[in-house]
Amino acid sequence: MKLRTISIGDLHGLDYWNQIKPELYDRIVFIGDYVDSFYIKDDDILNNLLNVIQFKKDNPLKVILLIGNHDLQYMFSYDNHECSGFRPQMYEQLHKIFNDNKDLFQMSYEVNDTIWTHAGIHQGWYNDRFSAYVGRYPTLKISEQLELAFKDEYSALFNVGHIRGGFSNAGGPFWCDTSELDSKPLKTMNQIVGHNRKSDIHKVYRYNHEIVYTDCLQNRIKFYEKTFVI
Repeated sequence: MKLRTISIGDLHGLDYWNQIKPELYDRIVFIGDYVDSFYIKDDDILNNLLNVIQFKKDNPLKVILLIGNHDLQYMFSYDNHECSGFRPQMYEQLHKIFNDNKDLFQMSYEVNDTIWTHAGIHQGWYNDRFSAYVGRYPTLKISEQLELAFKDEYSALFNVGHIRGGFSNAGGPFWCDTSELDSKPLKTMNQIVGHNRKSDIHKVYRYNHEIVYTDCLQNRIKFYEKTFVI
């Protein structure tokens, strides 16, 4: 069976995803960061988020909504998940929207040997900071381990590396920086990520696996398409 996928980079209020023809794909994966922008109006950000959520409701199996670091600060607390571009006047409204629809969002998605997260999974972070879940659920897929940890609000998921102004050696799946991910990605998986802005869809190869960066919508309207055999 062939699984046709399209991955949509960080929106930050942009509605370019409307150009996609849903009937052409089996899975449509949003990489996260639906909110926060330095130039898009509050109402436009809000309406775009509501439209994305409705799109998911209309296509529950086809559409995958990942969570980004900018979404976390509204889903939880700005004090614990601070990001640039935070709009305090929107907090209460966005907090309600994200939490009323929390079951529609997930932090990862996995097909065969490919995993989607917002920022990527660093091998050192996975071995060291995520070892409790790896050891507790060794037979589960990585995406399943991550989802259980997210439900528990496991603090290591939200690690921010030194490069991004944090205190960890490497960021977790919401904050991993390009330089961190390029230097030591998971050795066993291909990855499709956003978070790290690029001028175009960008690919890197490490350990015979591929990292695809999709956060290019601020510069170029382009999405990443791939067909899997499952």
